[in-house]
Amino acid sequence: MRDATAFEEPDTFLPERWLAAEPTADMKTLFMPFSKGTRACLGKGLAMLELKLVLGALLSRYEVRLPQQTTEESMEMRDHFLVVPRSGKCELLFEPLTSCTTLQAR
Repeated sequence: MRDATAFEEPDTFLPERWLAAEPTADMKTLFMPFSKGTRACLGKGLAMLELKLVLGALLSRYEVRLPQQTTEESMEMRDHFLVVPRSGKCELLFEPLTSCTTLQAR
């Protein structure tokens, strides 16, 4: 996903690039987190649902920040099978929100 021929500013975090009415054909071709076709991941639906639930629960209870020592250089990405920061770690600070209401499923 960091191909400059398909993605404008490939090293910049721009989630809004996917909000365009019609992403470019190259973008669609290069973005396959769960594969495609007959060999696609059977657990994709469950994985996406779980991600939404976990993120929703975390973000409704905590403010998430980067530590002060985090630099642009330490977060520069390198491509492997997975994309990881060059420093090898991505530290986050979770601070509880003071005005948090908890929703409970019944």
